Amino acid sequence: METRYRRRSILLAGVAAAGLLAAPASAQAAPGCGPVALPAPAGVLTSVVGGDPTGTYLVGSVSDGSGTAGALWRHGRFSEIDASSVTGVQVDYHDVNRHGVVVGERMTDYSSFHTDAFTYRAGEFTFLPPLRAGDYTEALGINGRGDVVGNSAGAPVVWPAGGGVRALPGDGRAMGIDEDGTVVGYLAPYPPGTPYVWPANGKPHALPVPDGSIGGDAVAIQRGMVAGNVYDPVTGSTVPTLWNLRTGSVTLHSDAPGGALSVNHRGTIGTIGTIVHRDGRVSAVGYLDRVSVVTASGTAAGTRTDSPFGPGQAVRWFGC
Repeated sequence: METRYRRRSILLAGVAAAGLLAAPASAQAAPGCGPVALPAPAGVLTSVVGGDPTGTYLVGSVSDGSGTAGALWRHGRFSEIDASSVTGVQVDYHDVNRHGVVVGERMTDYSSFHTDAFTYRAGEFTFLPPLRAGDYTEALGINGRGDVVGNSAGAPVVWPAGGGVRALPGDGRAMGIDEDGTVVGYLAPYPPGTPYVWPANGKPHALPVPDGSIGGDAVAIQRGMVAGNVYDPVTGSTVPTLWNLRTGSVTLHSDAPGGALSVNHRGTIGTIGTIVHRDGRVSAVGYLDRVSVVTASGTAAGTRTDSPFGPGQAVRWFGC
């Protein structure tokens, strides 16, 4: 079972020295592309992993070193997700929509690593059906009407808001879903993967990559703008990429060093370490900071951290 963290006013001195403690809720934005800490209890580590397009709801985690719990912010106000009713050894959260519906999965044990996808809203967990009895499942994205995407034993799937489960063609992973029901992800084998789109209306197809590229993935979609990562034959590395499904254009952002995590409807991409605008402008955040949400207004949210090994401080960025 997920262990509820114990609220403590002081963490280990080494953690405090690393600058990972949450700043007071009254902290003000720094000039330019400045982070503001999201409110949380004193002396905890926090993260943001997903949010709705407006930024009204953000979801992530909170930990004091003795345990980890889910965290939900609504209009910037913090609340803990109480998962004490969920049996298992670990609970992970990935996304939330504008109605506050959270998606994720629980791990039942550390021997089989079996997972069961769920939705969570207002204190209630609802498990989602697998394609086949006994399949492990994970839920990775949700749109405004409540359609959920994820996987059932390696098969990309949609759980429609009305109930049930539907397989998507191909083997791979469904990562994000647009408001009209268009799904993005990638096909196996991964790596390198084939970035892929399952349109709400139309034939599923691979997203274009440059000649000589060995593939990549698509991780997020918002109103026809798709963010992902493509192996660039010019640089020999993976670079954040924007596909515009409305125009068919594809843009590789070779000046951004980190992997793409999120996108808004204007084509602004959040990555590890940067916020990349559609016109190519790059706003640097911390080297390992994860920009997990870019809202319709351009405000971003994610996690500041000095370590690649865990969460640090949940923040919003303004003026980027």
